[in-house]
Amino acid sequence: MAICCYMCKNLSPSAFYRLARVPQMIKEVARILTGSEDLPGFLKNHFVGLLNSMDRKMLHSEDLSLQKQAIKRIEMLIHMMGSHLSTYVPKLMVLLMYAVDKDSLQAEGLCVLHFFLKQLVKLSPSSTKHVISQVFAALIPLLERDKEHSSSNFSKIVEILEELVFQNRDTLKQHICEFPPLPSIPALTEVNKVIREARGSITLKDQLRDIVDGLNHENLNVRYMVACELSKLLNMRREDVTSFVTGEVGLDMDVLSSLITSLLRGCAEESRTSVGQRLKLVCADCLGALGAVDPAKVKGFSNRRFKIACSDDDLIFELIHKHLARAFRAAPDTIIQDSAALAIQELLKIAGCEGSLDESVSAFASHSRKCKQPLDVLPCGIKSTADSSEMDGRGQRLWDRFSNYVKEIIAPCLTSRFQLPNVADSTSVGPIYRASMSFRRWIFFWIRKLTVHATGSRASIFNACRGIVRHDMQIAIYLLPYLVLDAVCHGTEEARCSITEEILSVLDAAVSENSMAAIHGVNSRQSEVCIQAVFTLLDNLGQWVDDVEQEIALSQSLISSNSKQQASKLKDESVISSTHSDQLLMQCKYVSGLLAAIPKVTLARASFRCQAYARSLLYFESHVRKKSGSFNPAAERSGIFEDEDVSFLMEIYSSLDEPDGLSGLACLRKSKSLQDQLLINKKAGNWAEVLTSCEQALQMEPTSVPRHSDVLNCLLNMCHLQAMVTHVDGLISRIPQYKKTWYMQGVQAAWRLGRWNLMDEYLNGADEEGLLCSSSESNASFDMDVAKILQAMMKKDQFSVAERIAISKQALIAPLAAAGMDSYIRAYPFVVKLHMLRELEDFHTLLVGESFLEKSFHLGEPAFSKVVDNWENRLRFTQPSLWTREPLLALRRLVFGASGLGAQVGNYWLQYAKLCRSAGHYETANRAILEANTSGAPNVHMEKAKLLWSTRRSDGAIAELQQNLLNMPVEVIGSTAMSSITSLSLVPLNPPPLLSDTQALNENLDIAKTLLLYSRWIHYTGQKQKEDVISLYSRVRELQPSWEKGYFYMAKYCDEVLVDAKKRQEENFELSPRVIPAVSATVVSTNLNTEKRWWSYLPDVLLFYAKGLHRGHKNLFKALPRLLTLWFDFGSIYQRSGSSNKDMRIVHGKGMSIMRGCLKDLPTYQWLTVLPQLVSRICHQNEEIARLVKHIITSVLRQYPQQALWIMAAVSKSTVPSRREAAAEIIQAARKGACQGNNGNNLFVQFASLIDHLIRLCFHPGQSKARTINISTEFSALKRMMPLEIIMPIQQSLTVNLPTYDMNQSDSLRSDIFSATELPTISGIADEAEILSSLQRPKKVVLLGSDGIERPFLCKPKDDLRKDARMMEFNAMINRLLSKCPESRRRKLYIRTFAVIPLTEDCGMVEWVPHTRGLRHILQDIYISCGKFDRQKTNPHIKRIYDQCQGKMPEDEMLKNKILPMFPPAFHKWFLKTFSEPAAWFRARVAYSHTTAVWSMVGHIVGLGDRHGENILFDSTTGDCVHVDFSCLFDKGLQLEKPEMVPFRLTQNMIDGLGITGYEGIFLRVCEITLSVLRAHRETLMSVLETFIHDPLVEWTKSHKSSGVEVQNPHAQHAISNIEARLQGVVVGVGAAPSLPLAVEGQARRLVAEAGEGNRAHEPSRLQAIGMGIPHPQVVCLNVATNGGEWWSQVADTRKLLTQVAYAWKVVHQIVLCKQVVVPTVPHQSIYVCIALIFLPLS
Repeated sequence: MAICCYMCKNLSPSAFYRLARVPQMIKEVARILTGSEDLPGFLKNHFVGLLNSMDRKMLHSEDLSLQKQAIKRIEMLIHMMGSHLSTYVPKLMVLLMYAVDKDSLQAEGLCVLHFFLKQLVKLSPSSTKHVISQVFAALIPLLERDKEHSSSNFSKIVEILEELVFQNRDTLKQHICEFPPLPSIPALTEVNKVIREARGSITLKDQLRDIVDGLNHENLNVRYMVACELSKLLNMRREDVTSFVTGEVGLDMDVLSSLITSLLRGCAEESRTSVGQRLKLVCADCLGALGAVDPAKVKGFSNRRFKIACSDDDLIFELIHKHLARAFRAAPDTIIQDSAALAIQELLKIAGCEGSLDESVSAFASHSRKCKQPLDVLPCGIKSTADSSEMDGRGQRLWDRFSNYVKEIIAPCLTSRFQLPNVADSTSVGPIYRASMSFRRWIFFWIRKLTVHATGSRASIFNACRGIVRHDMQIAIYLLPYLVLDAVCHGTEEARCSITEEILSVLDAAVSENSMAAIHGVNSRQSEVCIQAVFTLLDNLGQWVDDVEQEIALSQSLISSNSKQQASKLKDESVISSTHSDQLLMQCKYVSGLLAAIPKVTLARASFRCQAYARSLLYFESHVRKKSGSFNPAAERSGIFEDEDVSFLMEIYSSLDEPDGLSGLACLRKSKSLQDQLLINKKAGNWAEVLTSCEQALQMEPTSVPRHSDVLNCLLNMCHLQAMVTHVDGLISRIPQYKKTWYMQGVQAAWRLGRWNLMDEYLNGADEEGLLCSSSESNASFDMDVAKILQAMMKKDQFSVAERIAISKQALIAPLAAAGMDSYIRAYPFVVKLHMLRELEDFHTLLVGESFLEKSFHLGEPAFSKVVDNWENRLRFTQPSLWTREPLLALRRLVFGASGLGAQVGNYWLQYAKLCRSAGHYETANRAILEANTSGAPNVHMEKAKLLWSTRRSDGAIAELQQNLLNMPVEVIGSTAMSSITSLSLVPLNPPPLLSDTQALNENLDIAKTLLLYSRWIHYTGQKQKEDVISLYSRVRELQPSWEKGYFYMAKYCDEVLVDAKKRQEENFELSPRVIPAVSATVVSTNLNTEKRWWSYLPDVLLFYAKGLHRGHKNLFKALPRLLTLWFDFGSIYQRSGSSNKDMRIVHGKGMSIMRGCLKDLPTYQWLTVLPQLVSRICHQNEEIARLVKHIITSVLRQYPQQALWIMAAVSKSTVPSRREAAAEIIQAARKGACQGNNGNNLFVQFASLIDHLIRLCFHPGQSKARTINISTEFSALKRMMPLEIIMPIQQSLTVNLPTYDMNQSDSLRSDIFSATELPTISGIADEAEILSSLQRPKKVVLLGSDGIERPFLCKPKDDLRKDARMMEFNAMINRLLSKCPESRRRKLYIRTFAVIPLTEDCGMVEWVPHTRGLRHILQDIYISCGKFDRQKTNPHIKRIYDQCQGKMPEDEMLKNKILPMFPPAFHKWFLKTFSEPAAWFRARVAYSHTTAVWSMVGHIVGLGDRHGENILFDSTTGDCVHVDFSCLFDKGLQLEKPEMVPFRLTQNMIDGLGITGYEGIFLRVCEITLSVLRAHRETLMSVLETFIHDPLVEWTKSHKSSGVEVQNPHAQHAISNIEARLQGVVVGVGAAPSLPLAVEGQARRLVAEAGEGNRAHEPSRLQAIGMGIPHPQVVCLNVATNGGEWWSQVADTRKLLTQVAYAWKVVHQIVLCKQVVVPTVPHQSIYVCIALIFLPLS
C-alpha cells in the first residue's frame, strides 16, 4: 500500500522512473510472500483498500498534482489486476466518474476511463453491458454542453463512446432492449447508426417500453438521460404519441400505464444532487407533454403484500440482494459505496460466507486468512471453531441464492477489511421527533437509538447496517419495522413505551392545529414523509401479527384434525419451526399491545391532515365498526351511528372523490346537516343546490369565510363569472382581513373573462399579506400562476414567462410525488395542471415574443392549426369530466378570443355545455349555450335541443330542431323531407345535386346530423306517419351517402316497422278464425291484403344494415347480429311455408343477394365477431342459407384460422351427425384454400391432432388417489408435437379489437384487431398435470407460450362448456356497452372474462384465472383464525342443532336464530389482511363493490344459478369478484327440487365486505347503472342470446340428436322470454311477485332488498335451498290467490301477462272508486295479483 500510495510533490524524471518501477516491485513482494507469480491474485485482497487510500489521501486532497497522480496510480492498478478486474467495476466507476466530472481532472480521468474500458472489453466482455449505459449517461452531457467543440476533451469523449459501441456490437445486440435511447449529437452519427442497426426497426410502443426500462435504471444519470430523451421524443412525435394514447389496444395501455407510473416515481426522486432535482422537473415536464390521460385508460398495478422475512438468513439475503447491492452499484461517491460494502461484508460474515466461496479467490486468500489475525471482531452470534462446518453449509446455501451478477458485485466483500466503528451509547431520553426536523435526520437518529438498544438475535445484522442508513433512505425505511419488531418482542417494557411515545409524537404533531402551518408550509414534504414512515411501520407490524396468528390457528386446526403429515409440513415451512408457539403468541401480544396503544381516531385524523384519505377511512371505519357495528342485518352490533362519526366519514369520502359512497353514508344519518348536504351536492356537482345551502348557512352566520368562499366557487362552476367579480369586490370591502383569499379567487374569474386590468389589480392584491381560507387555496393558487404567466405574455417578458412556468411546475412536483406514491387517480388533478402548463408553453412559442393582445392568428396558418389540432386530440383523451376539462376549455376560449375567432370560442362553449349536460348540470349548460350563441357558434340549436330533451321537454327539443330545418333552403333539405317536416303535401321534386367542395360537405354533415336527430326523436315520440319518418331518414342518407350512422338508424327504424307489422299480422291471423264471424273474417283478410306483408320490409332492413356496416363498424355489435337474426328467421319461415308464395320467393332471393354481397364486401374480421352465431346455424333448415353460412365460415377460417379453429372445435366433434359433417366440410374447404401455403395446411393437421390429445387428457382417469398425471409418459405423443404453430387460446388472442375504420383497408393488417401484435403460440407443455380433487377430477395443465410465459388451463370432463363460452361472449358484449356509457366508464365498470374453449359437447378447456380464491375457502380460513370454525367439531355441532330443531321450529328460523349467530359476518377482514396498504385496500373494496354489483345484475338478467361459495371467486391482487361455472344458466335454478328463491347471491358476508354502509351507496348505485345500460341495449343483448336457441345444448336436445336439421328449443325460448321481461323491468322468479315494468331504480332496489333478505340463511352450511327467510307478504298473497303458484308457470308469454295485469289494474282501480264495470273474461287470478300488488307495499 505504501508503495502504491507513495506521493511525489514534484513530478521529476526520477519520480516518473520510480513510479514506472512500482508494478515490478509489487510483483516481487507478491512472489516473496506467496511463492507465486500470480500478481492479480495477490492484489485482489488489497485492491479495495488501495483504492480507498488513494481516494482519501490523494484524489480528495487540495493539491491538484496529487489528484493527477492518484489517477495515474489507478491506471496502474487497473493494468495489474488482469482477469480480476470485472469484480471491481462499481468501485472503479465511482472514482473515474468523480474525475471525469471535475474540470481540472477531466483530461486525465477520460484517459484512464478509456484504458479501463479497453481492458474490460479485452478481459471480461460480459461485464461491459453493465457500464455502457453509465458511461454514456456520464459523458453525453459533456458533449451537449460543448456545442462548439471548443473543449480539448471533445474528441476524446467521442473516441471513447465510438470504441465502446464498435467493439461491443454483439453484446449491444444481445442487450439492446436494456440500452436506453441516446440523444442525436452530430459527432455521434456513427455511434447512433450502430445502435440503430442493433435495435432494428422499432415501433413507438417498443421505444416507449425501452424508455420505461431506462426510467427504472439503478443509475441516476442514466434515468436523467432517458427522461431527457423521452422529453425530446414527446416533442418531436406529438401526433404519433397522441394517436398511441387514444388507441384502445390492451398492450398499448400496459406500456402507457408503466410509463406514467415510472414518471410519477421520477417525480418522487430522493436524490439531493442537482441531477436528482433536474430529473424531477423533466419527469413532470414529460407528464405534461404526454397529457392528462384519462385514469380509466390507465391500468393500476397490483398490490403486493409486504412480508417480514421469517429467518435471519432471509433478512440478510433481502438486504443484500434487493437493497445493498443496488446501493453499492448506484452510489454517487465512495463514502456511500464504502458504507454499503461494509454492511455487505459484515452480513456475509454473520451468515458464515467464507472467501473460498468465490471461485476466483486464490488459495493464497484462504492461507492469509488462516495466518493473519482478522481486523474485525467476530460478531457474538457466530461460533468460530466448533460449528465451522455447519457455518460453511449455511454460508454456501446463502451464497447460492444470489444471482451471478450480484455475486460478482459482492465478491470483494468476502475478503475486504473494512472496520466497523464503535458508537457511543445514545443517552437521549424521550421522543426524538421535532416538528422542524428533517426526515433523514429523524429516521437516522431513531434507527441509531434502536440499533444501540437491540438485544435480539438480529442485533448484529442491524449493527452492520448502521453506516448505510445515514445515506440511503430506502434501506432505512426497509430496516425500521425489523428494528421495532425486535425491540418490541425482545426488549424491555421501557423500550416498548419509548417506541409508542415516538410514534405518538409524530402523529400528535400532525393532528395538532398549530402544526398545520408547518404541514402546508416549507417543511410539509419532510413532515409528511415522517408520518408516512410511521404509517408504513404500523402496516408492517399489523401484517406480522395477522400472519403469525393465522399460521398458529391453521397449524392447530391441522393438528386437531389428525393430519400429522400436513401439520409437520406446515411447521417446517412456518415461523413456528424456529420459535415455540407460546413464545410467539407472547410476542404477538406485545406487538398487538403496541398497536392498540395508538388510538385509531388519532391515526385517522393524522392521515386526513396529510391527505392520505384512504388510510384515514381505514382507521376511522375500524373505530366506528368497533363502536357502532355496520349496516348489515346480520352484524353483531346494531348499526346505529353517531352523526358526528358519519360527518367525518362523509368528509373522508368527499376527499376520496367517491360520490357513490357519500350517498350511502347519507343513509346512515339520523338527520342530514347543512354541511352534509353541502358535501353531497359539491361531489355530485349540483352547484345550484350548493349555492342554496350556502345562502342558508350565511343567513345564520353572515361573516362565515368558508361559506363565502363556497359561494364564489359555485359562481365559478356555474359560469356566472361577472357575478363572481361583483361578489369578490363586495367581500374585499366587507371582510377585508381575508382580502388575500378574495383576490386569489377573483383572479380565477378575471382571466377567464379576459379582463386584464382587473386581473392585474387582483394579482397585486393577492401578493399582499393577509389571511387565507384553506378550502379554496389549491386551485386558486394554480389559477394565480396561470394569470401571472398570461400577464408576463402580455408584457412580452419571455424570461419571466419561462420562469413562471418553471416555478409553477416546481410547486406541483411535491404534492404530485406524494399523491403518485398512492395512485395515478390521486395524482390526476396535478397531472391536469401540468397538461395545461404545457399548452401555455405551446401558446407562448406561437407568439414568438409578441403579446397575444397584439398578435392574432388565423386558422389557415400551418403552425397555429397544427397546435390547435394537437390540443384537440389531447383534450379527447382526458377524463370527460367538468373539473378536468373546464380550465383547458377556458384557455382555448382565451386563445381564440384574443384572435377574434368568435365561432371557435363558441364551439368551446358548446363543448362545455355538452359536458355540463352529460353531468346533469342543466343550468350551467344553459348558461354556456347562451355564451356560445353570443359568440356566433354554428349548430347551437343542436346542443340546445339536446339540453331540452335531457330535461324531458321533448316538444321544445323537437320544435328547436324543426325551426332550424325550416329556416334552411328547400333545395338543401329536399322537398320531400320538407313536406314531411311541415306535414304539407307538396309536389315531390328531385333535389338539385349537392355541392362537392369541403365547406359544402361540412355544411351537409351538420344538416344531416340535425335531420337525423330530428328523425330519431320524431320516430321515438310517434309524432309523424311512417312514410314521413322514412322520407326524413332517406334524406339523411342522400345528404351523407358515406355516413354509417344514417344507414344504421334507417335500418333500425325499418326493423321496428317490420317487427310491428309482423306482430300485428300474426295476432290478427290468430284471432280471425276464433273470435270474428265469417263475414268479418273476409274484411280482415281484405285489410291484410291491402297492407304490405311484414316480410316485404326485410330486403330494405338487410340492405341498410349491410350498407352501414360497409361504411364503418361503430355499430358492428348491434347491426351484424341483428342482420343475421332477421335473415335466419325469415329463412326458416320461408322454408316451412312460403316456398310456393311468389312474393316470399322474391324477398328470399333479394335477401340472399344482399347476404352474398355482404360476404363479398364486408371485411372478414366483422364476420369473425359473429362466428359463434354463424356456427350455431350451420344446419339451417334452408339449404341455400346453410350453404352461404358455410361459405362465410370458410372465408373466416381461411383468413383467421388460429382463432376460428378454436371456436369450431366443439362443433367439429358434435354428437349430432349433421353438425359434425357440416363442420368437417367447412374445415376441408378452408384447408384446400390454405394448401397453397404449406404452413396453413400444416396448421389444420396440427390442430386436429392437438384437439384429440386434449380431449383424451380431459377424460383421462388417472390413478385412483394420484394428484398428478405425468404428461411425458402418459401423453408422450402430445409432448413430441411441441412446439406448435397454434396460438395460445387466451382471451386477448381470441377477442377482436376493432381497428380504426377505413373503407379501403384490406385484411392485410389482421394482427391489429387483436390485443397483441405477436400472438403467443404454444411452444411446450409442462411435464406434469395436476388433478383437482372435485367430483369430475379436472386437470390443471400448464402450456408454455412462445413469449416465455407459462399459462395454466383447466381441462374439464363431463361438462358442457358451450354455455360458459356463450356467457363469455355475452360478457364481452356487456363490457363494450359499459365502456361506452359515461357513468360506467368513469367508474371503470367491467366483468372479468376469460377464455372458454369447448372441445366437445361434454368437455373443454378454461383459461385459469390467477390469484383467485373461492368465497367458501376465504371465509373458512377467517373463521378458523378467529376460533369460530374447527374442521372436526363445527360440522357435527351444526348437524346436532339441525336434528334437535327438526319438527320443533321452521328451518329458516332455525338457521337465522341458531346457526347464523355462530358465524358473524367477517368478510371485511379478508380485505384488511390481503391489501395491507390502505390505498390498495380502498381500491380493492371499491373494485369488489363494482364487480359484485355488475355480476349481480348480469347474473339476474340471464338467470344464473348455483352461485355457491366455490363458484364466486375473489382476486387477491385487485379485489375483483369473478364468477365461474355457468352450467346453471337461464333460470335452471328455478326448476330445481328446492328452487333458488333469490335473484342473486348477496349473503351477510358479502354485504360485510362492502363496508359499514352495506349495500347502500356504491353497490346499489352500480346496480342501477348496470341495469340501465343493460335495459338501454336490450335488442343488442337479445341478438347475442338468441344463438342459444339454435346452438343445441345437451339438456335441451336429447330428443333431437338424430335430427338432420336444426330445431327450435322451447325451453330456450321460454328462458329467453324471461330474460326479455327482466330487461323491460319485470321481476321474474319463483319467489317474486309479478310486477308491472319497474323503473331502473325501483327494479335495482327491489332486487337488492330481496337478495339481501333471502341470502341471510345461505352461508355457513349447505342448507342453501331452504328458502329465503320469512316470505314477503306479497308472495304469500300471490300463492293464496294463484292455487300454490301454478298459474305463474302456466303463463309462457310475458307480454300477454302484462296485458292482463294492466287491464286488471284498471278494473281494480274502478272498483276502488265504486264504479260499476262489466268484467270481461280475463283470468280471475290476475285481479287477485293486482290487488296484492296495490294493497301490499313492495319491498
